Amino acid sequence: YKSYPVLYVDDEEHALKAFARQYSRDFTIYTTRDVDQALKMLESEPIAVVIADQRMPVLSGTRLLSRIHEKHPDTVRILMVTRADIELKIHALRSQDLYRILSKPAVHSEIDWTLRQAIEYYFLVQERERLYAEKVETMRKIARANRLSTMGILSAGMAHEINNPLVSISTFLQMLPQKYDEPEKDQEYWEMLYQVALREVERIRLLVQQLLRYSGTGDPLRFEPLDINPLLHEMILLTENEARKRGVRVVREFGENLPSAWMDKNRIKQVFLNILLNATQATDRGGMVQVHSRCVPGPAGGHLLEVAVSDTGTGISEENLEKLFTPFFTTKESQGSGLGLMTCHRIVDEHRGAIDVQSKLGEGTTFTIRLPIQPKAHERRKTTRRPLSPSGP
Repeated sequence: YKSYPVLYVDDEEHALKAFARQYSRDFTIYTTRDVDQALKMLESEPIAVVIADQRMPVLSGTRLLSRIHEKHPDTVRILMVTRADIELKIHALRSQDLYRILSKPAVHSEIDWTLRQAIEYYFLVQERERLYAEKVETMRKIARANRLSTMGILSAGMAHEINNPLVSISTFLQMLPQKYDEPEKDQEYWEMLYQVALREVERIRLLVQQLLRYSGTGDPLRFEPLDINPLLHEMILLTENEARKRGVRVVREFGENLPSAWMDKNRIKQVFLNILLNATQATDRGGMVQVHSRCVPGPAGGHLLEVAVSDTGTGISEENLEKLFTPFFTTKESQGSGLGLMTCHRIVDEHRGAIDVQSKLGEGTTFTIRLPIQPKAHERRKTTRRPLSPSGP
């Protein structure tokens, strides 16, 4: 307890001396009659508890403690009142501006117990703030490590994906001097060189474009109120030709009277298009893709728009489910870059939403996207941490 100083402010000299004499053995006690000196001491000393007498000529105890609270909110404040000030005591207790109020003269055991409780409360508050600061710093370190890890994965994947088309182009270019000097031009070689170069350069360009979208270095999000059902209908029409070629039936089950939500139209269309194409391409002939939309309550209040895209395809193994949003991971072999779902995850996250995947091998896969009505006001992680509040007799 002596590690946490107590300051007693009273205009009566004998009261200060008596207080210091009684409690100095167990506590570190500072005393003063001057309110200005009291404020200066708080600037220079780590005072844990301040006890102030209400009836002082220059500044009342309540006003002094109020000024202390403005500059030193963590300092525990106790008011000392005479029994005649009972109305003040009741008002202060109701307003909960102070940790505790003691009647003057107070019983020695009551003051001793109150000081111990006040110091313990001060210690707990400081410890809570320290632990919270440590948690924030730990989360920053984890986020930094995650960014570095992601950069490593992106760099390795990018090198691999760009190297493949470069190998094709390089192979043709190495033959270029020999082919150029031939008296009769090899028409097949020149046509293939032209087609391969165009195709592989376009592949690299699209890859870089997807990476830019994922990194967020493109255009900022432009939120506007939109109805989700027309967007889904438009994206289904775009994938209809692919579904028809594969013999896949698309079923719409749209909720009625859904509220408008603030979204970036082009980004959200990109998410729906990507997931609808994935579902269609994963479904065998005669299979089905179902698209549901509805409004559901959010975990932290408010409402979310939920879109579920289910297919009757081959499904995804549990091992691959864990890698699904990893950069450059794809189950389409040479047909995909492995950046589509990663980009979808990023866009949904920018809308403060969530994307979930459930799948069973041989049965199919369901992608569920939940988007808040008001993204900027939506809290994805509603804290349950309660602030400490003093309690007293």
